[in-house]
Amino acid sequence: MEAVLYCTGGVVRKLLIVLALSALAVCASSCGRGSDPDVLARVGNATLTADEFYASIPEQLLAVMSLEDQEEALRAWVKTELFYQEGVRKGVDGGDAMVRRLREIERELVAEEYIKRFIEEIPDVAEDEARNYFEEHENDYSLQVRLAHILVRSRQEADRELDQINSGTPFETVASASSIDQTASMGGDLGYMRRGEMLHELEEDAFSLKMGEVSGVIASSYGYHIIKVLDRHPGAGRPTFDSRYAAVMNFLTSKKRRAAFDERLAHLSGRASVAVDTAALRVAARNRLSDTVGEAPPDGEERGSAEDGDVGAP
Repeated sequence: MEAVLYCTGGVVRKLLIVLALSALAVCASSCGRGSDPDVLARVGNATLTADEFYASIPEQLLAVMSLEDQEEALRAWVKTELFYQEGVRKGVDGGDAMVRRLREIERELVAEEYIKRFIEEIPDVAEDEARNYFEEHENDYSLQVRLAHILVRSRQEADRELDQINSGTPFETVASASSIDQTASMGGDLGYMRRGEMLHELEEDAFSLKMGEVSGVIASSYGYHIIKVLDRHPGAGRPTFDSRYAAVMNFLTSKKRRAAFDERLAHLSGRASVAVDTAALRVAARNRLSDTVGEAPPDGEERGSAEDGDVGAP
């Protein structure tokens, strides 16, 4: 069901490809040189194997890339390699800008690898714990809820859309205008789902809200969500733990890992000296725009402030 939630088209699809190409650009100058039976592309002596290709694209991004997207990314690798080799031949030196970019790439890769290792060290939920949870929520696993869904990229966007809904704008109108999910054209309607068939971040709200109620802003690694319960149906039959084992284990393990991630993030934020100055960011943005168009935009209603430790989960 996550694939249904996050397979996107149009502008978002192009964004996915750009992100994939950014990942592949890192690989373009460092992938294997030589022969390999698993080679997907070759430019002169430079090769790109299937393992290198897929390892260079984040799993969450790969999950929403179609085969056509992957083919486009592969062709783009060839184009990048052609220009890379020509740049080397011409003695191109990116200077300080390239050094900064490489350091940023290294920073992101190291952080990503640390998070991956940290998450992998967290053990799965024990079966007894999963069984107890299922028995306490057994009715939820037969219950079906029909959801409408809005997905946006930033917290600020999500807060703005939620304010519109709370002010009386119909949920489906906001979803159609703002959601980047493929269900936007249907007013965000996801249809009926049971537990285990949606992101675990959404489940607690989905099954605790009454019919017609709207959630607050819910963060996930995909962006920021708002959901509305359109209908609740008791469903047919009575599920068993064995029949829902995978869904229960996935939900509880994901929830456990998310909690551990948030705890580690809070620990790191408390240990370091962290400050996020959104007021300074707004000034810099205005100055940059002023330099670009020759006129500074009027101040918005929202004003940022310097906050110590203002760090959020991705």
